[in-house]
Amino acid sequence: MEDKRPFGEYIRRKRLEAGLTQKELAERLFVTESSVSKWERGLSYPDVPIITSICAELGISEHEFFTACDDDKAHAQERAAAIWHGLTKTFRVICLAGYAIALITCFICDLAIFHTLDWFWIVLTALALAFCFTNLPAYVPKERTAVCLGAATVCLMLLLLSCWFYVGGKWILGGMVITAVSLALPWSWWVVWRFYGKHVLLLCVALTTVWVFPLLAVIRAFEGGDWLLGVAYPMALVGGVFLWGYYLALKLPRDPVMKTGLCVLLTALATPTFNTLCDALLGGGQSGVPFAQYFSIPAMLARSKAGDLDWVNILTTLILVAAGVIVTAVGGVREYRVKKS
Repeated sequence: MEDKRPFGEYIRRKRLEAGLTQKELAERLFVTESSVSKWERGLSYPDVPIITSICAELGISEHEFFTACDDDKAHAQERAAAIWHGLTKTFRVICLAGYAIALITCFICDLAIFHTLDWFWIVLTALALAFCFTNLPAYVPKERTAVCLGAATVCLMLLLLSCWFYVGGKWILGGMVITAVSLALPWSWWVVWRFYGKHVLLLCVALTTVWVFPLLAVIRAFEGGDWLLGVAYPMALVGGVFLWGYYLALKLPRDPVMKTGLCVLLTALATPTFNTLCDALLGGGQSGVPFAQYFSIPAMLARSKAGDLDWVNILTTLILVAAGVIVTAVGGVREYRVKKS
């Protein structure tokens, strides 16, 4: 760069040139709007793992990013980024070595023992699928998510065909359709992230909530049974409620500690809720732990004394509830102080 402008001003200028608001950039990077604001005001620097994504969104090189500010912290960021790149490169090399060893070993074993190549194709397509997530992103300069997701989609379909080629059966059509419907979700997320830009998290949560119902219907169409309306859909509805609960917990409070506490509380409620609902829908009576007992210390002690292993589930729930309440309270105090100041 010809003149080394302050880092925050440079990021703000590049964001405006890219036609993005602080909120839009934050949603694309999966960070909070306040984080972007702090970067532009020079109060903090981005974490090293997301620097590549920032450069891609702003249309700049990593060299331009690190030379945007010549203070010690910027140089420290550059050194940390170099270490991070070194670690990721080492990880990719280890993965490649592992893939090569596995392929050669399986190729020799399949030929030597069975005198043909049959289950080897399962190993090959499975490793190709893993390669799409571990190594392929490093070789794709543009549209990385779309290319890697597309390659993973093809490899997953080939993996299903390889399994069918090895074991046979009439399940392949149902497996392909169910897999296609399942892949519709990550592709929908990508479309929202790539082409819409606004309210990415909100739209992804909405898509996930809706997507699960046709997926269950497709599974029911191939598998049969009378579980769809009486069991699967009610469970999916409750799951959707929890999903939106997590979204609100992450969206509404500004304090990250409070966000964490609310998510812990939701997690604590998940097991009692789903177990109790499943027991009711399947007509299991008192086969499980009643909802109220998950929050009862006497119930935990009684089950422990009787040798009932469900006391572990109760203890886990109690610990999560206690932790969630404490962390949420601390976060609430922090957020109140910030608003008051």
